[in-house]
Amino acid sequence: MPIIASEALAQSAIAEAGSDDSVESLIDASGGDRLLVEAARDHLAARVRRRVDDFGSTAGLRLLNRALSEMPRVDPYDWQVRWEHHRKP
Repeated sequence: MPIIASEALAQSAIAEAGSDDSVESLIDASGGDRLLVEAARDHLAARVRRRVDDFGSTAGLRLLNRALSEMPRVDPYDWQVRWEHHRKP
């Protein structure tokens, strides 16, 4: 996962923090890649830890967390996923 892409996604989250359909546009910009959105969230969380008065990063972090809550999550250790892949015919 390229760092440049996660930083660009973090910057677009900061820029789109006030718009109405910004969560959907972030999901579209990431291509549905949950790892990319998580990397952008980690990048903004590190910025907020360094500067607590960075309100733009805080708004972008909130937006990325909302996007992550709307994205599907596949747990490889879920019993249904394991059963589907290792089931005998």
